[in-house]
Amino acid sequence: MPFEFSPQKLVYGGDALGHAEGHAVLVPFALPGERLEVETVRVAKGVVHARPLRTLQAAAERVSPPCRYFGRCGGCHYQHLAIEHQVRWKAEIVRETLKRIGKISWDHDIIAHQADPWNYRNQAQLKLAANQSGEIDLGFFESESHQLVPIDECLILSPRLNRVLGQLRRPEILARLRGCREIELMTDDQDHNVRITFQGDPEAGDHELLANELLREVDGVVAVAFPGGNGAQVFGQSGFKYQVGEFRYQVSAGAFFQSSRNLLPELVKAVTDLHAGELAIDLYAGVGLFTLPLARRFRQVIGVESHAAAARDLKVNATSHRLENVRTVAQPTADFLRRFAQAQPDLVVLDPPRCGAGKSTLKYLVDLQPQRVHYVACHPPTWARDLSYLLSSDYRLEGIEMFDCFPHTYHIECLARLVRQDQAA
Repeated sequence: MPFEFSPQKLVYGGDALGHAEGHAVLVPFALPGERLEVETVRVAKGVVHARPLRTLQAAAERVSPPCRYFGRCGGCHYQHLAIEHQVRWKAEIVRETLKRIGKISWDHDIIAHQADPWNYRNQAQLKLAANQSGEIDLGFFESESHQLVPIDECLILSPRLNRVLGQLRRPEILARLRGCREIELMTDDQDHNVRITFQGDPEAGDHELLANELLREVDGVVAVAFPGGNGAQVFGQSGFKYQVGEFRYQVSAGAFFQSSRNLLPELVKAVTDLHAGELAIDLYAGVGLFTLPLARRFRQVIGVESHAAAARDLKVNATSHRLENVRTVAQPTADFLRRFAQAQPDLVVLDPPRCGAGKSTLKYLVDLQPQRVHYVACHPPTWARDLSYLLSSDYRLEGIEMFDCFPHTYHIECLARLVRQDQAA
């Protein structure tokens, strides 16, 4: 049965939170201060999840979403909120998450970085599924669903990726992609060259034939990759490159790289530029986004990465820049920390996946007694949990920054700088 609802705040995940009849209520596409008519979709762990039926009184910050797929496609969450208020609310979400999950009261400023809100994604994970006619189509899934929303254009993808998307949706190309579950597109820093990486095996079977057809028929595509147990099979350009600042990174298929063109130089500078010294360790180093700049400031840098392709890229990238002071360790982070004998590095940078570093890894890290820790995260809840552990282990917070790399979505990139309690301010 529909009921009236007025949310009080936005929370991590994209929903607006309020209360009704003693229950917490979460509603997507709503804004604090509005009055809405909503209806319950489900109740989980005592929380009512509802959907909006109509807006009875709109917030002053509400704007008309420019994307015709908004509300159906699960990619964006805040297109109905004016961009300047998105940044303000994301900073508040970071602060609230620190307090609620980490029990950390941060009363100082959170430095917020904002950039162009459109055409910023350099990567896209496009889904393939059969439509009602049994024909294969391409797009994104609805939120919390495997229902495909076919799309012609995405306003947050780079212009080149949008052009490639349009060409891939041609019927004669889609017919060859049956059997694939997902296509990942990645463009370079100039938005000129694109790599296509397949997940799932096309029924067409002949990888080389399909790759050559795509290289020939889709403008801008320079590489086509098919992941396998022994690494990716790549046709076309083998060493895909991405430039950030003075450094040019090789990024192999399957290796992690930031998926937003927004604010990458600013993020790298904030993580790597403030300090120098003898030894820095870059955990979860990927292809070396932070490792290479750190090598300009520290006598020795160790980049630790468990993903084989990314670790190979890291080594190639350090060598191509003649950074002989970089040591690459292809090993899980916890294993490296447990065995590493050199105590008290000047700086440890960590940028773990969404699950965070976790208590056991952090215990080994604390045992090393690094002078400073710079913790980068894409998932504020696990970041707050891990920061709580570090703050209980002789560290204090020096500063927090928030990078709005993904406008119109709930995703947030965070940076916390910590220093040992016995270090001077």
